[in-house]
Amino acid sequence: MKGILTGFILSLPLGPIGIYCMEKTLVEGEKEGFFSALGMVSVDVVYGILAYLFLNQVEVLILTYETYLKFILGICLIVMGYKKFKSNFEVKQLENEGEGIIKNFFTCFLVTLANPTTVFIFVAIFTTLGIVEDNSKFLPLELGGGIFMGGAFMWFIITYILYHWRKKIELSTLEKITKSCGLVLLFFGALTLFTLYYH
Repeated sequence: MKGILTGFILSLPLGPIGIYCMEKTLVEGEKEGFFSALGMVSVDVVYGILAYLFLNQVEVLILTYETYLKFILGICLIVMGYKKFKSNFEVKQLENEGEGIIKNFFTCFLVTLANPTTVFIFVAIFTTLGIVEDNSKFLPLELGGGIFMGGAFMWFIITYILYHWRKKIELSTLEKITKSCGLVLLFFGALTLFTLYYH
């Protein structure tokens, strides 16, 4: 249950990748958005288990390579944002084939993977929920399963609502949403690189 709660909290669509997944749902379809989000949730599972098992070691590793990882993240967000902003707008009436879904999954997986500072959020959540005090042998598996279930369920609801809501939205509004999503990704990418320069 604590893992599920953690998955819920981390899957709140507040960051740039969450916005990207919502835009995917509105423009390309429910499956496109959901599987993109699953890529992000899968990284949460990986970092959640690592945060629990190797808290001190992971923290040192992140601090050591934080600059390089943030640089990669910033570049990825800028490229994704630019492509969204400059691409020709097209609302897809049919869901893409499996190849497109897999591509979306791994795109979000790799971009989210370049942001390991999520581990620090895990530390805060785990401490608050008292997870770090639990010494159960199977806790890492239970925790990982809970995080995935919580995140997947949250994004199932989000993508379902957005996809059915889009029927009431005009095409011009959807185009503006896509362009705005691109600008948001560009902003977060530039902000990430800016913080590196003034770090």
